[in-house]
Amino acid sequence: MDKVVTKQAEKYFQDGQFEKSANLYALTQNSFEEVALKFIQVEKPDALKSFLMKKLVGLKPQDKTQMTMIVTWLIEIFLNQLGCLKEQGKDMSEAYDTLQDEFRKFLASTRVKECVSYNRNTFYDLIASHGDVEDMVYFAVLMQDFERVISHYLQHDDYKQALGMLTKQSDIELVYKFSPLLMQYIPSETVDAWVKMTRKLDAKKLIPALVQYDHQKYMAQDNAAIRYLEFCVQTLDNTDQAIHNYLLSLYAKLHPEKLMAYLKLQGEDPDSVHYDLKYGLRLCAEHGHQRACVHIYTTMGLYEEAVDLALKVDVDLAKQNADKPEDDEELRKKLWLKIARHVVEEDKDIRTAMEFLHECDLLKIEDILPFFPDFVTIDHFKDAIITSLQEYNQHIESLKEDMEEATQSAKEIRGEIQSFRNKYAFVKSNDKCSACGFPLLTRNFYLFPCMHRFHTDCLISEVYPHLSSSKKTQVEQLQKQINAREEHHGTSALAAAALSASVGRRDNTGKVELDEIIAAECVYCGEYMIRNVSAPFIRADEYEEAIESWR
Repeated sequence: MDKVVTKQAEKYFQDGQFEKSANLYALTQNSFEEVALKFIQVEKPDALKSFLMKKLVGLKPQDKTQMTMIVTWLIEIFLNQLGCLKEQGKDMSEAYDTLQDEFRKFLASTRVKECVSYNRNTFYDLIASHGDVEDMVYFAVLMQDFERVISHYLQHDDYKQALGMLTKQSDIELVYKFSPLLMQYIPSETVDAWVKMTRKLDAKKLIPALVQYDHQKYMAQDNAAIRYLEFCVQTLDNTDQAIHNYLLSLYAKLHPEKLMAYLKLQGEDPDSVHYDLKYGLRLCAEHGHQRACVHIYTTMGLYEEAVDLALKVDVDLAKQNADKPEDDEELRKKLWLKIARHVVEEDKDIRTAMEFLHECDLLKIEDILPFFPDFVTIDHFKDAIITSLQEYNQHIESLKEDMEEATQSAKEIRGEIQSFRNKYAFVKSNDKCSACGFPLLTRNFYLFPCMHRFHTDCLISEVYPHLSSSKKTQVEQLQKQINAREEHHGTSALAAAALSASVGRRDNTGKVELDEIIAAECVYCGEYMIRNVSAPFIRADEYEEAIESWR
């Protein structure tokens, strides 16, 4: 069968039907080199191309070397044919377009694409050697080598094509790499592209590109750098300090009319502003934006510096800033005195200085009098002096009333103390302890004005849990001292009576101290009960025991 096909191929070759001959030769087992050489000798590139195409289809995936050789040869043939048409001036003809489409389809085929991807540099050099720029760009796009494509467009000053390719590809690092150059030549279009890709981009990494923007060159246009920074700050709520610092610098240098609006939008809380306060202050000072400096001083909490600078700009601005430290009356007064002194000594405006007495409730006539000249007409501040004297009289009257009330209260307290000294109550034989419920008269007890009654030991038990650790220790020591004395002197009732006169004074001291601790107030009616109103009825350590008792 192979011989039959070979004979048929030879017959077609002899008859000049080279295309048919090539297709049949590709099906035979004839030597590849011999057949290829036959078509080369007769200078029939189309037939040779058909032969190579057929052979390429018949190769197995593992025949990588043969596949690479044939693909390289086919690309060379296509490039030669395209080059010949260009030399003949037929690069705009239908034949050229048809051949170029065929070449591109060949490159895009799966098998060829896979083959050239492993040897792309070789094929780049091959296409470049023929000077076929269009097909080299197509091949680079096919290989997704967008960096090479973009670099090619930029080398040929085709910035819009470069930007278009940059927006189509997905490697964000290429955007950061090529944006500085694009911002120099097509800034507006570049910023538009950034806005469309906004969710993918890190605005900080675009600052080198923004710095390349020529503000003088594009002064007549809308400032593209500021437009993008405003988009980041206002639309994306970007909080990067670098972004805000650069926007602030552009406002200070180029658009001072937007500076104060930006600073007010940032607010006066130093923890919430997104620009560097010290950098902003230095920048505004360099460009002479004093109102902006006053605002930043206030944000930094430097109210004295803010008022000092505001007085060089506008007294009303100084007054606004003097009221900023709302929680520090002493500082507010100091700031208002600065303003008053400036108005009197610098502006010689005594009437305005007197009006400060109504604007700031911390100032009085005697505070600003030292600023007035030695010889000045009293008419300017006669009313203020009269008002001040009236206020002093009212204050004196108020103090008198307070003193009378305090005297009366002291008199009533002394009367109550005297009545308590003489107060007494009856204890009946059937009265019982409020704590333990046993008869009260069985042992020493305490009786409170509220008529709660406690045995001494019961009262100590009730009060003890509410005492501090130091008070608990003191109670224990006093109890030990009192018990020791009673044991030492209490061998018999008769001995106790005999020694009571000699030791009573010392024993009484310990009992008084104990009384002051445990009997200062009734444990059921006093502060102890108020402090424990939210305490649970069952303590944590008693919980298990209480549960068991209910079972």
